[in-house]
Amino acid sequence: MWFFVNYFLFIISGQALNVGKLHRYRAQPLASPWNSVASTARDLHASVASSSEPVFLSEKVAPSKTKVALLICPAQFCVPSDYDILIKNLMEIESDLPVKLASRSSITVPLSRTDWIKVARQLPTRAFLEARLDVKKTLQWYFEAIEKGLSQIFAAEGEDVNVCFVGHSIGGWVARAYLGGLSQSSSAVHRLALKQCSSLITLGTPHISPETALVDQTRGLLRAIAESRACSPQALQADHGIAITCVCSTGIQGLMSSSNSTSRLNFLEPIIATGSYLPLTGRWALNDESGESMAGDGIVPSSLSFLESPADRVLLEKCLRTGEAIRHSHVVPTPWNLWDGLSPSIKLPEDDFPSYVSKGVVEQWAKFIQ
Repeated sequence: MWFFVNYFLFIISGQALNVGKLHRYRAQPLASPWNSVASTARDLHASVASSSEPVFLSEKVAPSKTKVALLICPAQFCVPSDYDILIKNLMEIESDLPVKLASRSSITVPLSRTDWIKVARQLPTRAFLEARLDVKKTLQWYFEAIEKGLSQIFAAEGEDVNVCFVGHSIGGWVARAYLGGLSQSSSAVHRLALKQCSSLITLGTPHISPETALVDQTRGLLRAIAESRACSPQALQADHGIAITCVCSTGIQGLMSSSNSTSRLNFLEPIIATGSYLPLTGRWALNDESGESMAGDGIVPSSLSFLESPADRVLLEKCLRTGEAIRHSHVVPTPWNLWDGLSPSIKLPEDDFPSYVSKGVVEQWAKFIQ
């Protein structure tokens, strides 16, 4: 499909910069626990004796953070191991987050690349040709995998843990469809998910399929989700208390844009971006009197990546650590590798191609996890 060509061209058009750093730590001798206890007792006695005010030890204890487990909904043909780097980077900045991440149970929806072949069942149908695919029938396999992931989380953490859905690309609107009830699931897991889901964050997700698009690449799926009130930000927040945040990069300009914000842009990237933005929007140039700009993450234009209020909008441009423009994906999927459906996709060099999962980018949107 069109985006696979884009991914491969990203590899051809860049170079890898692999820089590693070794940090050494020297162990410190441990003090005797009895000396520590005695010292603490003496300090406390002295403090109480020298003060006329009462001392409450509980005042020195920081309030505990709410525990949140992450359920990552992957992009097309991506596999769980592709998102290990995202979980790792989130754990490394956990102390700066407003929540405590459930490290042992934050997982990616258990999908293999062979699962994506199930979409092909809808290809020879009239509904596909007329762009009116049924959401439940077409995505049932993805919805079932979401419930498997949720079951693992609740089994590990208990039924009172909060859950944050993080959807990358197509995974963002599939998660929205599931939370909005389009899976038509009546399971206990689904009911519990609606109760415990506290937030949904979408990364480079196209939420809009405009009438001007040259072709409806979702064949009616995205339109059905957009038209469902239950999937709207207003309903998800009002009915279930789910806070929605839409994240998209504006770092890659299209070929017809008047300016470009990337620091080391090569001649291929604007061509690739235009080849993706044009079919999705149906417009050659978005630098017009409305103020719109043909900018995005190289695959999805930012103009299609946001939902209406009360959803939060997060526009990103560059990685804080490398200064490079933020791209759509950190990997190139390998849909032809059907003999090993769970093997990792081809990784892109992070220094030259930072994406939504890169540490310098995660730092910019992780604060919306709740």
